[in-house]
Amino acid sequence: MGKRIIVTGGSGFLGTHLLRALVAEGYEVKNIDLRQSKEFDTVVADVQDKERMLVEITDAEAVFHLASLIEAGESVKEPQKFIDYNIDGTLSVLDAMKANGISTFLFSSSAAVYGEPIRVPIQEDDRTMPINPYGMTKLAMEALLSSYVQAHGFTGVALRYFNLYGPEEHHQPETHAIPRFIKQIYEGQEVTIWGNGQHQRDYIHISDIVDAHLKALKYAEVHPAGYHYFNLSTEKPSSVLDIVAAVESAMGKKAQVKHYPERPGDPLLLYADASKAHVELGWSAHVSLQNGVKEVVEYFVRYWEENGQNGN
Repeated sequence: MGKRIIVTGGSGFLGTHLLRALVAEGYEVKNIDLRQSKEFDTVVADVQDKERMLVEITDAEAVFHLASLIEAGESVKEPQKFIDYNIDGTLSVLDAMKANGISTFLFSSSAAVYGEPIRVPIQEDDRTMPINPYGMTKLAMEALLSSYVQAHGFTGVALRYFNLYGPEEHHQPETHAIPRFIKQIYEGQEVTIWGNGQHQRDYIHISDIVDAHLKALKYAEVHPAGYHYFNLSTEKPSSVLDIVAAVESAMGKKAQVKHYPERPGDPLLLYADASKAHVELGWSAHVSLQNGVKEVVEYFVRYWEENGQNGN
């Protein structure tokens, strides 16, 4: 077998796609998650369980740490939950790695670490001032990792990106724009848009993000004992109305759009500069919004029809 890689949170949307890609590359994988994966053997455990992590995080070349709570809105209501899971969970993974001689840690950070940007496109060394507890925990996770690089000779890679999307994305309830719009249009419900729909965000396809994770793993091997952080961006932001139009086009069906008042603290333009990732990782995003949304629409329509949901 090839080298062994541990993935925390591998039963989720990104984790499933990443595990498949690692296996395809010849790696042996171990998944640690609160939920059993449908495809991969899973150690069902909580990353906050320090004793259990000491037992499970062993005999591996590297750890991809994906286990984290991700809903920014929920973090505002329950900050302590996010601090416990995201920060303490990360600490117990890092400590288990230190105890067991694993020193390469790669994780999904977030462009939420920047908060309200001082300029767009955002560059990696722009000000980091999160505006919700979720973004704060991601920044704290980066700082923890950076401190382990300094104190213990770890190799750390943080990947910062905004709106990840792709097939097989299921959240309960669904809060992410693309799957939500697809469902609303499919069911003939009204599509809720805050403000005039001109807010622009960076939507990045799962296959491009997985590719960046694989490239980051190779990069970490060549650049050990350092802390590295990269923006991952298509560098082509799309407005909410662009997303709706792409779904309408893929589905051949008009959306019933309903506009609501703008939400406070919702920047008009939010996307990042990915030139550091282009140069150092040899990575760039390839999937266009039109092709990506078409693939996701086809996936969901097939999924609903096979499961007899008829969009309900």
